[in-house]
Amino acid sequence: MREGAGAPNLVADVGGTNCRLALADAGGVRADTVRRFRNDDFASFADLARGYIADQPLLASAAVAIAGPVGKGEGRLTNRNWHFDATGLEAELSLPRVHLLNDLEALGHAICVLPDASLSHLSGTPTPDEPQALVVGLGTGFNVALTHRPSGVVFSAEMGHARLPHSVESIVADAIGDADVFDTVEHLLAGKGLAKLHKARTGHSCDPEHVEAAEGGRETLALAARALGALVREVAYLYLPEGGIYFNGSLARTLLSGETRELALAPLLAETGFGGRMAGIPTYLLNDDASALQGCARFLSVGTP
Repeated sequence: MREGAGAPNLVADVGGTNCRLALADAGGVRADTVRRFRNDDFASFADLARGYIADQPLLASAAVAIAGPVGKGEGRLTNRNWHFDATGLEAELSLPRVHLLNDLEALGHAICVLPDASLSHLSGTPTPDEPQALVVGLGTGFNVALTHRPSGVVFSAEMGHARLPHSVESIVADAIGDADVFDTVEHLLAGKGLAKLHKARTGHSCDPEHVEAAEGGRETLALAARALGALVREVAYLYLPEGGIYFNGSLARTLLSGETRELALAPLLAETGFGGRMAGIPTYLLNDDASALQGCARFLSVGTP
């Protein structure tokens, strides 16, 4: 059933620190309705959302993207003690229907509708007719989502909790002598992982956002970029995303916007597999913080179960 054909829908992107809310209709997210809130100012998402919709017209439904695992109508934030229950939210917010999505799943829907201005093309040849694309998120956490663009189907995952591939472990072990301190992909290629990597290299602690300016920070970023590059090469073969690899998140922007970009993309660009097709996979950087809201709006517009 197509939702949002009459009354507007509520769309939300809930991270560990901040939350964005907006109204959406058949035309997508209404830019003038986007609001950003600090999660620390609220006891729960329901409290936050209730205040936002108090003065809004009757709503048709809601799609809520959260930075954490989602399944069977329930979810939780990875980095905050907020639990989400779709049925409970319907009652608390007086909404006919609430859908929960993982934030990478929402971005998988978003890449089908985002304007060119929301993307930076990094490498490869754009291939709009290729149906399969992959979103890779590196921020507070790590995850991926595979998208089949023509059908609107997005396959969610929890790759951040997978073990590091051997190729990535080898790069880290050669640099710091021991990769075992990084149990999973997220423990290395996310904000806290970057801080942990820097401490392992230098013996000095600092917040993730301060690593670049810290003594030895540029070398830490270079190491993280090399590790990301090895992982990107792996996921390219795992998912065959010839429609593009789309990177999102604060760490992705750090590693793919400056001097380390070449290091992060080199393994993929050097691939000769399948007659050079792998090296030709286009890569992009998402630079619109409201992208997940656009994905939630598309999720509601294309039809939901």
